[in-house]
Amino acid sequence: MRKILTLIGVITMASSVFAQTDTATTTTETPTAVNFDDDDPSRDRIIMNLHWDGWMGAPDSLNIKGLSSGMGFHFYYDIPLGPDRLSDNISFAIGAGFNWSNYYNNSQFLYDTATNVTYTVKFTEDVQFKKNKLVINYVEVPLEFRFRTDEKNGNRFKAAIGFKAGYVISNHTKFVGDDYLTGTENEIKYKQYRLNNMSNLQYGPTIRLGYSKVNIEAFYGLAPIFIDGEGPTGNPLTIGISFNPF
Repeated sequence: MRKILTLIGVITMASSVFAQTDTATTTTETPTAVNFDDDDPSRDRIIMNLHWDGWMGAPDSLNIKGLSSGMGFHFYYDIPLGPDRLSDNISFAIGAGFNWSNYYNNSQFLYDTATNVTYTVKFTEDVQFKKNKLVINYVEVPLEFRFRTDEKNGNRFKAAIGFKAGYVISNHTKFVGDDYLTGTENEIKYKQYRLNNMSNLQYGPTIRLGYSKVNIEAFYGLAPIFIDGEGPTGNPLTIGISFNPF
């Protein structure tokens, strides 16, 4: 009889332990991971921008005039950095793309073979022209740290700071106006390709602020447009508006 009572007691205690374990198991909640929406435009995977091109510190012989405008097109790979990747409010992005910059001015770019220096000379007042600009085309690699607010009514506020580097793939000047080569008023169209002494590598910080699919952004180039001592002084500054088309 004593053995039977002892066995019943052991079974009762074991049942109690298993019941407590089962209760603890059923009350444990597992965090649910956020389902990242690949179609969310706030992820900024494709960005098109229109921007003003400024030439900071340009010499007096180079008068940048009018609205010097350019454009860019970039693809990004966005990587969420939230805790345990359960939040997409913070992310890192790496991209690639192209940028076209235009600098409208009233000067000629001339190259002195004796000194290996590119310099600028203003056109005289009697030379009339419709267009005179320097065009620089870059292939670029941008890096960004991004912050997004939680979604509200399908939209978010966004901010990004970063750094980008660009390599010059082509450059040229374009002139449409009086034939200054012969001193006549006959209209000519003249292009000069591959200016000497231009800095091939451009790089600097970037910033972008936006809401939904529209952003305001800026970039300042830390490298001079022309090599120091071998061309006109000055660094690029671009300020513009960008869009997420998809």
